[in-house]
Amino acid sequence: MHKKLYKYLLILLILFIAALYIHHKIIIDKCSDITYAAEHYATSGLFNSNKLYEVDSYNLKFSDNHTSIIIVTGISNKVPHEIVTYKLTMIKNSSGIWSVKDSTKIPTENINSEDN
Repeated sequence: MHKKLYKYLLILLILFIAALYIHHKIIIDKCSDITYAAEHYATSGLFNSNKLYEVDSYNLKFSDNHTSIIIVTGISNKVPHEIVTYKLTMIKNSSGIWSVKDSTKIPTENINSEDN
């Protein structure tokens, strides 16, 4: 009886690990698109202190083959859910995957200025 239980638990554990691995690979593949990567990193993450509930707009300020600066505006995940803007500095690794190097909150009065 115990051997059957261990067998089922082992199968469930293997299936769970396989599902996590497949999910991770799908997210990594999608992060080769800079807009998806910006939205993913802005709206997810357990320890992301600048997490947004929803991204409303993107504004690409600078881009070359390895570095991009994107202005992201959206609804804050924290109460009172105000509209906030962040400057995301993103870098592309050798595999073509975009990741956030730096995230800086922009005060609302500086959104349209040229020095962002």
